[in-house]
Amino acid sequence: MKKIIVLIVSAVLIVSCSYFEGADRQIRERGIECRYNKRGGVENCRLGEN
Repeated sequence: MKKIIVLIVSAVLIVSCSYFEGADRQIRERGIECRYNKRGGVENCRLGEN
């Protein structure tokens, strides 16, 4: 039973890490666009468009 739980937790960690790796790659490829207000503060940021 303990081995099955360890296996499930390991699988979840691997899947979540690969998901975040894909998100990081997408950010690097598309870049980030930010909007600034009149005082120079950041209003919001989003992924750039391709």
